[in-house]
Amino acid sequence: MNSAENQREPLPTDPKSRPVTILMADLRGFSSLAGSTDPDVLVGMLQPFFTEMTRIIHEHGGYIDKFLGDGIMALFGAPENSQEHAGQAISCAAAMQDAMHLLNRGKVALRLAPLYMGIGVSSGHVMAGSFGSEKYHEYTVIGDAVNIAARLEKFALRGEVLLSDSCYQAAREDLETDRSREIHVRGQNQPVTVHKLRAVRRPKSISIPEVEVRTSPRVDVDLPLRYQTIKNRRALSQSHEGKIINLGYGGMLANLAAPLPAESEIVFGINPAPTSTQQEEVYAKALHHHETADGFQTAFAFTAIGDLGRDAVHSCVDQVLLSF
Repeated sequence: MNSAENQREPLPTDPKSRPVTILMADLRGFSSLAGSTDPDVLVGMLQPFFTEMTRIIHEHGGYIDKFLGDGIMALFGAPENSQEHAGQAISCAAAMQDAMHLLNRGKVALRLAPLYMGIGVSSGHVMAGSFGSEKYHEYTVIGDAVNIAARLEKFALRGEVLLSDSCYQAAREDLETDRSREIHVRGQNQPVTVHKLRAVRRPKSISIPEVEVRTSPRVDVDLPLRYQTIKNRRALSQSHEGKIINLGYGGMLANLAAPLPAESEIVFGINPAPTSTQQEEVYAKALHHHETADGFQTAFAFTAIGDLGRDAVHSCVDQVLLSF
């Protein structure tokens, strides 16, 4: 019986602890696209994405827990037991990114905007079963591994697959990854070790297609930057000065007085409107830096930004573009 048929069977209702792997996938920059695209066109763009991703998840033994707007949450090892749930999920993630590459090749041929996806995968023990009320309940999983998968998905840039250490260790012999690194995740007292997937060797060899990190138009700007660094999920009290010299919808390039290691997190404020006195917080992670005559030129990707802050960034970029 295949996975699609399994999902039509009655699901277990009593929650119980079990080891599973959770895959979280979400399209990058789709909210911006949705704000400027006709709804019928958006549906036409999303339908092939969901159709292909659903097929791949089922093919790898996964169960679709839910669709989350333009994202997907899939389970491996639940509702049906599987000793290979981590390997199944990782192979599935690689196949999903490979499929996105093929889908985008077709979009380019049709002169349509490409879509990109970030994926987080985490393994661990969770409570799995039917949760809800008498009038509405659904099968899902609850636990630390779910939260970590969700956070890794948020950290993943377009085209990336990020693995938790527990997930990586379960299938490491069949994987190619970048050097591990540590990131601070909300809800965790200690840093989380993360591995960026490059390729899987078995059961089928799949390499993650390389994707240009830049996710939007970039414009040259000259904006003051006052930021605080994040440590152990908290903003340190000391503020630092810098200057934003290049800005995009999803990130920026800034001149700083001191170097920041890759994956460092900062928070800074922006005014959502010229007359506003209330600043919106923007969280960003450092990608890389190099030394210049003026200090350290550092590239950042935004990791958390509210709607008003996002609108302010978009407005700033768009105004510069329109002035050309």
